[in-house]
Amino acid sequence: MRQPAPIHWVAQVCLLWLSLLSPFTLVWALATPDQLLDTRANVISTTSTTSQGDDGKFLLRVLPLGASITFGYKSTDGNGYRDWIRRQLRYEGWPVEMVGSRRMGTMRDNFNEGHIGFRIDQLLPKAEEDFAKQPNLILINAGTNDALQNHRIYSAGTRMNILIEKLFDSIEGTTIILSTLLPNGKKPEQVETINEQLRNLVAYRRARNNRIVLADMSHFIKVDELVDRVHPDDAAYEKMASVWWAAFQVAQQEGMLQNFNYTSTKFNMKKLDDNTTDPHLPAYSAPAQPSVANRDNGQPPSIRLNVWMLVIQAFTVYIGFSVLYT
Repeated sequence: MRQPAPIHWVAQVCLLWLSLLSPFTLVWALATPDQLLDTRANVISTTSTTSQGDDGKFLLRVLPLGASITFGYKSTDGNGYRDWIRRQLRYEGWPVEMVGSRRMGTMRDNFNEGHIGFRIDQLLPKAEEDFAKQPNLILINAGTNDALQNHRIYSAGTRMNILIEKLFDSIEGTTIILSTLLPNGKKPEQVETINEQLRNLVAYRRARNNRIVLADMSHFIKVDELVDRVHPDDAAYEKMASVWWAAFQVAQQEGMLQNFNYTSTKFNMKKLDDNTTDPHLPAYSAPAQPSVANRDNGQPPSIRLNVWMLVIQAFTVYIGFSVLYT
């Protein structure tokens, strides 16, 4: 009969596995956020690349990026929040062109990058299709499906950081408005865990002068305004537009918005929705933007978790050596 393997051989195999894994875990744990934060392309500048109107307004190419809520799912007209925020921007005198690879809703200018069921990490390949369109304003609402699917909840902030870094690197001078997730009647704890990471991420990047603003949706919209405990009803979509608008005003006041050279675009306002009347969005008082002073240095919880995993793994390796050589 074959003899059982001695305990020290089992320990050696475990130690070898940990040793091989350690370098990859080290890179994964320490690559965020500093190595992911290359600020060459996303630091605020007051320089504009083209002339603008006498009122200081210039063309906004707006990319709505996210999942089914971005797509306008469950709204009666299919527009979701997009028509409301577009109308508000037009009322304030901004020329607007929506961009994206998808079309949804009764509004003529209905382009967007909303993909039903998509998680944070699934959005990057779709967003890459819009790099050449050079959106100078990106509205991101993503992570609800991560919560619903219990998908790597504690790395949501890290994965969002990777997405944002790619957007900044690929579209120089763009401004990002990142929203928290809406309250959720199915996975409330997971949603709040992700929201905390998103707040920390925005705090961290704002401390480094990045063109990013948080749109905090989590308290203004209530669970009873969600038709299926996940997606907004028409009134809640309108309230989402109020939050986007408040965040846009912060970006404008802080000098984040930049005019791109769109001489090659086929933009023609007459062919698009040009409603410049006041949409009368619901009143919304935005909280102060998150800062590193009260956001645990702005580091997403997922990063802290990675560091603790690294510490535990190092301790395990140390114990393994102690067993073998004593």
